[in-house]
Amino acid sequence: MIKWDGHTHSVFCKHGSGEDTSILVERAIELGFQRYSITEHAPLPVQIFNDKELASEFSLLLEELPDYFKHLNEIKKTYADKIEVFIGLELDYIKEFDSYFDEFLETYLSQLDDIIVSLHMINGKNGVYPIDYSPEWFESELISYYGSTDEVHKAYWSDLEHMVSKKINAPIFKRIGHLGLINKYQKQFPPSLPNSFYQSTYSRLFQAIKEFDWDLDFNVAGLRKELCGSVYINSEMIALCNKLGIKLVFGSDAHDAASVGKDYDLYLSQVS
Repeated sequence: MIKWDGHTHSVFCKHGSGEDTSILVERAIELGFQRYSITEHAPLPVQIFNDKELASEFSLLLEELPDYFKHLNEIKKTYADKIEVFIGLELDYIKEFDSYFDEFLETYLSQLDDIIVSLHMINGKNGVYPIDYSPEWFESELISYYGSTDEVHKAYWSDLEHMVSKKINAPIFKRIGHLGLINKYQKQFPPSLPNSFYQSTYSRLFQAIKEFDWDLDFNVAGLRKELCGSVYINSEMIALCNKLGIKLVFGSDAHDAASVGKDYDLYLSQVS
């Protein structure tokens, strides 16, 4: 098995540590990783955040993409004899902006080695809102809109089913990012949905993941979140991956050097 950290961020991330990308790559080399994907948050549709400064907190801006690709190509070349660096992006799927997703991929796919497609945003009280920005936003913009934590979770899993049906016809590595991100604030806002809901939802979802040839992000970042405390993929999901032959790729989701490769041993214990 190639030792691979498949989900990391870069100096371009405004909600990261600000450390140069090379520092994170060198940490991966120090830890013995053979492959390293840099998957910065792709630009969002401009209609979501009219404030450009706020938009930059969540993702790259379109005008930053040329510099981002130039930076990653330089990183890839610099460390080519020490580690295989993949030029990637983490794309947000937003059901209300389905055509934007398709157009963005058509434009930039040829420049990428790797993509992660994630669901960070669902419809909320005042438009589209992130599910993981803060517990305060989760409560004020989502719970207040849907009426309960359970209904927020239902909306998330429903949008995920739309997301995994996206077909990407390209010779590129592609994964669904952190399936269980909706649980980031589970200690403060625990869902109470019955097991039957998850069983039926997972059955449909994982069949589609298999049908549309996705790998999954074994994302350990939830372990570092105070209100989560768990990996963003649970034992039921892992069992379905094993049953259906869906590949799990370790993802530290590192936004700083200290998080690169963190909890890789846990991943090995679950997938080997």
